[in-house]
Amino acid sequence: MAPASLEVQGRAHPVRPSRQRPSLRSIGATGFFLFRVAVVAAFIAWFYLRVLSGAMSQRIPNGPPTPRLRGVRTLTFAMLVIALATAGTSTVAHQRAADVESRPKVVVVVGPVGQRTAEYEAEGRRLAAHARGLGAHVTGIYPPRATWSRVARAAQGADLFVYLGHGNGWPSPYPPFQTVTKNGLGLDPYEGAPNSAHRYYGERYVQNLRLAKDSVVLLVGLCYSTGNSEPGMVIPSRNVAEQRVDNYGAGFLRAGARAVFAEGFGDSSYILDGLFRSDLSMRGIFWSGWRATNVDASTFRSERTRGMTGILDPQLDGDYYHAFVGDADFRASHWRGETKPNDEGDGGRDDGPPQRPPERPGDRPGDRPGVRPGVRPGDRPNDRDERPSDASAEPAADRRRTTGHLHLRNGPGSSERILGYVLRGTQVLVLETREQDRPPDWLRVRLPNGSEGWVWGQWVGGR
Repeated sequence: MAPASLEVQGRAHPVRPSRQRPSLRSIGATGFFLFRVAVVAAFIAWFYLRVLSGAMSQRIPNGPPTPRLRGVRTLTFAMLVIALATAGTSTVAHQRAADVESRPKVVVVVGPVGQRTAEYEAEGRRLAAHARGLGAHVTGIYPPRATWSRVARAAQGADLFVYLGHGNGWPSPYPPFQTVTKNGLGLDPYEGAPNSAHRYYGERYVQNLRLAKDSVVLLVGLCYSTGNSEPGMVIPSRNVAEQRVDNYGAGFLRAGARAVFAEGFGDSSYILDGLFRSDLSMRGIFWSGWRATNVDASTFRSERTRGMTGILDPQLDGDYYHAFVGDADFRASHWRGETKPNDEGDGGRDDGPPQRPPERPGDRPGDRPGVRPGVRPGDRPNDRDERPSDASAEPAADRRRTTGHLHLRNGPGSSERILGYVLRGTQVLVLETREQDRPPDWLRVRLPNGSEGWVWGQWVGGR
């Protein structure tokens, strides 16, 4: 349950014009273009009338012919060239504006976080570059220019709003609850401020960001937003974690968002890939992440925003770094404007594992690998390899646990590209070994969420 003192409860997200409809910006550009063409045409017509009337007034019956005005043809030709060039330039500019308008608008904001500002900014710029590579129109705001006024202007009409920085949520050790500074953004108090200084703009500010209708919000590396505590504090109870996730998403949902993802610091590119490249539901995108464990996951009904659902997916050590609140059945194709909610005949189906499958005798929590993004249980060609129906016919699966935090790499070597991270205590399925001496140096493993890659075998325990 959320605190009874919360100011606004049960309010659905505001209805805003869909980006499928022509915007005021595009209508204004078209009107201005037509106005300029009309002005040029009127000037040319006026010029011809003046020249024609002047030439006629100088003619004398039975008199000598009036000399022709020099330069009239040249001037007329020059004016026509200018008019055509102006119209062409306006057409190109209008087409460019329409192209920008048709692409999803992504805003990436990084707030100051003291000594870790450079780390957060590097991750923010990486996400911005990834979004551009997916075809989005991206605006990035970074310290020391990440002020509230700049962020509020950029966020208007944003289809995806990404924030990395300090978090100040509720419940927390800093009572009382209020919406001026809690459940919002930690930004520069003024332009040019040092990285050690920040100011919180809470839920009361966030709800006025005027995001696009049915937008998505991604919060990365914040305290409290995933249900977590600050570093060094005790792991919260599930009830407290639910309240924190629910409270932190409330302002963004009122600002027009349909889904709020909250991630611990790490690679969150899978959310962008799911939005731009798949037709998964928000639930399916959530479960496609490398951080997903589905070991002790749970869902809850939002107390702050009517009709919304929250999802908690605690890590194997019990802490919370992977959470969601919003419309879990909202699909990526609707976010891209390709379909409407009533066109989704299967919009309520599950694209991911919101709950663990029923345990079989001998199974322990976490023993079953997660489903890969976009693939349902039973459809994978290697299901028989992972869960043999006849133990005597096939060898037992080689499942082990990590004894430290590891990089998941693209190949067996420290110079290979990092695909993600594996937390200490994660159960992995060993698919292949590269041995020089025992224990093996590198192992190709499959994580509980279905991701595969290579890890350093020295930090993987026995069977």
